[in-house]
Amino acid sequence: MKILIDFTQIPIVRTGAGVYSENLVRELVQLIRPGDVLFLLIQDDEVVLREIGGVHPNIQFVSIPSKYFRKRALLFAFEQLILPGLLLRKRIDVLHSLHYTHPFISPSRRVVTIHDLTFLLYPELHTLGRRLVMPLFIRNAVRNVEALIFVSNSAREDANRLVPGGKALESVIPLGVNRSLFEAPDCDEIQNVLQKLNIERPFLLFIGTIEPRKNIVRLVQAFEMVADKQPGIVLVLAGKLGWDYAEVLDAVENSRHRNCIRLVGFITDAEKKALLNSCEILVYPSLYEGFGLPVLEAMAAGAPVITSNLSSMPEVAGDTATLVDPLSVKHIAEAAQSILDNSEKALKMRILGRQRAAEFNWESVAVRTYDLYRKVADHRQRASFPSQDKQGDAEETAL
Repeated sequence: MKILIDFTQIPIVRTGAGVYSENLVRELVQLIRPGDVLFLLIQDDEVVLREIGGVHPNIQFVSIPSKYFRKRALLFAFEQLILPGLLLRKRIDVLHSLHYTHPFISPSRRVVTIHDLTFLLYPELHTLGRRLVMPLFIRNAVRNVEALIFVSNSAREDANRLVPGGKALESVIPLGVNRSLFEAPDCDEIQNVLQKLNIERPFLLFIGTIEPRKNIVRLVQAFEMVADKQPGIVLVLAGKLGWDYAEVLDAVENSRHRNCIRLVGFITDAEKKALLNSCEILVYPSLYEGFGLPVLEAMAAGAPVITSNLSSMPEVAGDTATLVDPLSVKHIAEAAQSILDNSEKALKMRILGRQRAAEFNWESVAVRTYDLYRKVADHRQRASFPSQDKQGDAEETAL
């Protein structure tokens, strides 16, 4: 079986889809069997080259220059016009597109990962270019490719509701969590990170891209209510600036507790681990998530979690987090205050969260993905796709 994984859509700075892609590839490399060849199509990605290059003799890299193809229009042109020829020349059996986009015409059987349906559900939360282009790829994927991977049951249900009549084999494969998050750093490491980022304890933590979908303005407003009752508490907003973030910056700047809010930007894995192990609560009131990886990572680190009662977040958290209406500032504030006021409740959430997170691992993600490749590569299986796609019992695993 010849597999090509298209890593070209994944940015160097890893957030949700990037974390998924990097961990999936790292684990897949360990599963390659004699006779398999895994091709990785990348854009001068030093992390992937360093960590995966040379690990297995049946791994081959196909690189395209980032100088040109980090420009989205050129990358789309490559994907539609050049990639099909590459697939034909390499005699690829299965192409896995990791992040929505894929060639509309392909000589290889296609597997596409759909992370969420925000482009169809909440187009106003995206840039104009993305709201015009991405729905085309999602609809084409649901209706025309051979197999789809959804990262949650919620995302799959959204796709079936919004784009009915799909014929792809559907598989729900939840994301994993890095085992290192279960291991708390020592006190010196934590203190060094807090000093570097100018953070005082106690603090509430948010981790995610600074963009409208993450609902950060309401989080800031809820924090003000908490800080009114609990002087000295800090709110840490960790994540790169995405788009349309001016309202968030204004909310922070105009807050009556401005001196207690820290915008620390993108954080490394080591910094994330230190913050999750030292925060009072991770507050993640996103308006919609295909999965909600920060929720899982926080539970793995033993942080109490407050998250939204919408989309996939209850699926991921189970009964270990406090679920809130993300549109209610008061509800978010009251949930945070109830945990801060009750140390026994906080401790119970830490214990149950770790237990819940232990159910998710990247090894399982890779094994199930590799099994899907084998099914897709089997000519005899193709004829049965239409009868299986809506049942999905063998493929779908509830979170």
